[in-house]
Amino acid sequence: MLQNIKILKTVIFICWVCCLQPAYSGPLHGGIFEKTSERLPVFDTIMNRVWQQTKTGAASSATIYKLIRSIQPTGKWNDVDYTDRTIAKWKPAAHLERLRVLVNAYTAEGAVYGDSLFNAIQHAFEYWYSADPKSANWWHNEIGTPQNLGELLIGMRYAKQQLPQSLEDSLIQRMKRGDVFKQTGANKTDVALHYFYRALLTSDTALFSLAVSQIFEPLTLVHYKEGLQYDFSYLQHGPQLQISSYGNVFLTGIVGMAYYVHGTIYALDESRLALLSGYYRNTYLKAIRGAWSDFNIEGRGISRKNALYKHGEEKRLALMNEIDPLHSEDWNAAAQRTSGVKSASFDVKAFDRYFWIADYTIHSRPQYSFNVRMVSTRTKRCETGNLENLLGKYLSDGSTNIQRSGLEYYNIMPVWEWDKIPGVTSRDYVNDRPTIVQWGEQGSTAFAGGVSDGAYTASAYMQQYDSVQLKKSWFLFDREIVCLGAGIRSEADEPVTTTVNQCWLRGDIFTSDKKQKALKKEPVIISSKEAAWVWHDSIGYYFPQGGDMRISSAAQTGNWSRINNSFADEPLSEKVFKLWFNHGAKPINASYSYIVLPAVNNVAEMKEYNGKQIHVIANNDSMQAVQHVGLGVIQIVFYKAGKIQVAGFSFSVDKPCITMIRNAGQSNATIYVADPTQSEAAVNITVQNIKTGKQKKLHVDLPVKEMAGSTVSATFSNDIN
Repeated sequence: MLQNIKILKTVIFICWVCCLQPAYSGPLHGGIFEKTSERLPVFDTIMNRVWQQTKTGAASSATIYKLIRSIQPTGKWNDVDYTDRTIAKWKPAAHLERLRVLVNAYTAEGAVYGDSLFNAIQHAFEYWYSADPKSANWWHNEIGTPQNLGELLIGMRYAKQQLPQSLEDSLIQRMKRGDVFKQTGANKTDVALHYFYRALLTSDTALFSLAVSQIFEPLTLVHYKEGLQYDFSYLQHGPQLQISSYGNVFLTGIVGMAYYVHGTIYALDESRLALLSGYYRNTYLKAIRGAWSDFNIEGRGISRKNALYKHGEEKRLALMNEIDPLHSEDWNAAAQRTSGVKSASFDVKAFDRYFWIADYTIHSRPQYSFNVRMVSTRTKRCETGNLENLLGKYLSDGSTNIQRSGLEYYNIMPVWEWDKIPGVTSRDYVNDRPTIVQWGEQGSTAFAGGVSDGAYTASAYMQQYDSVQLKKSWFLFDREIVCLGAGIRSEADEPVTTTVNQCWLRGDIFTSDKKQKALKKEPVIISSKEAAWVWHDSIGYYFPQGGDMRISSAAQTGNWSRINNSFADEPLSEKVFKLWFNHGAKPINASYSYIVLPAVNNVAEMKEYNGKQIHVIANNDSMQAVQHVGLGVIQIVFYKAGKIQVAGFSFSVDKPCITMIRNAGQSNATIYVADPTQSEAAVNITVQNIKTGKQKKLHVDLPVKEMAGSTVSATFSNDIN
């Protein structure tokens, strides 16, 4: 109670001071902003950590003198449009970027710049205060600008000459934008961060405690609300996959704060540290191959130049090493991969996880990663907003990210054919279709899910979108990923296609028919009723039943502006490898079957592959099932109640579900089950040994609430073998 009264008094006092504070109108002496409490010694330690982490390397002398010469006596730069209100690439932000360059130069150790640099800095601060530029995007006003001002003012505390107190006080007042209590997830962390900067600058212990608690508040598990989910995915802007993008902002804010306050009374407690470490290690880093992220986790940021490149990640990983030394081996290995010191496969261990809340699958092996993004009535499709990701209409319909080096999709997006996203089945339009619904369209089917035991995973998606219907599934093993589609139907005039991959062309393409060299002007057609294969850039594609496949290696044209209006429309033309099925116009009950072999080092190895370890047991509108003979794994997707015979057993279920059987016929046989609709309380499974006639009935209670859709298991073998 006493603490609450103290905070209330502090808030009242700050409000009273704010009411008395006059607008800054030029250099004054003796600022009137009073500190609300005595400065704690720990504040100096924390402020120094902030400055060491936020400052950048000094620019060249030529750059510094150019900025000094070009700044006007009023403190403005004539080439900056301070009236601009652009949503995305806001032009006045260049002023703060230049000011940061000047502050870093002035505070650098051994700096030789004199009064001319300080005067430029002071005038630049004065002009920013007087002009008070604003964007039509609230983020710049309530997050970007206050954070920048806070970091710059902290930097000037380490300068040989200080800003006039009245100027600093007025700028601190100007930072008071954004209500931390109205924000959630990464946005809450971002707003709280500039509260934290203000507290350091003003020695306000009450505000400091508030800021720290608000930054750490999102570090808790939530269920379909914005933030860190129980499956350790990250959702923002409603239930929308944002593992990088907003999940990256979430990490930056919390890791930074945890580092600033570690070893102090404000340090992150062990339970929340475990959440932070778990999300960073087992979600965020698992979706990065080398230094390049899965395009599925970037949200609308997929349309931003260089978005997939996690350059500088080692800096944040070094902070985690300080905060969480228990996992230093993981942090160090990730730092070496993302910095390029080691290869993309360095210290990568086999990892599988189906994120039942986010409708997302990570399948990682030392040699490759293969990830899948789906959408359901419980989640939202990848968003467009702020004139970004204008063509990402199909990004959530089973898009598959296949990486070996990590560079396969880096900055390919301007020249992508956007109705041929890897893994997606869609209508083949003459021109790419824009996304109409802003900020994420709700999914249209309840059936999207996966079953996983941490080693292997099966995922499935019942698609009903843009007049295309089908059932599609992925069966993920060590060497192979089996991709099935069935019941493909469309009444639209456009042909329907399933894209196997669309990535950068790197070297020649080889097929079971003949070698195809680069720069073909027209797609090459491979029409076969027998098994066929394609090999490109150390990845093999095996078609056990053939099909009507098309290959293109032509240059594709585009520009960044067509997908993100904040970029220029400079034309680009680059060679792209594209492989897809053509199902024709108005297909009825069409299907496809292909196996991705993501680590085939040469064509000779591809020629030897025969697919004998893989048995496709079913691929129809009711069921899709695959047996991997060598691994002893059977995976079955039941789109409705049904029965199947495989490996000497019959398996029947009374509800739609996805199952995986390990070690059938052995004493440790186990069946794994998940409910992709997240609507059932239980499923009844009957397992029968066909040879002996013995059977076992299993009543499997399914997880509910935040665990609905996750995997449960039961054993059966000892009773029927």
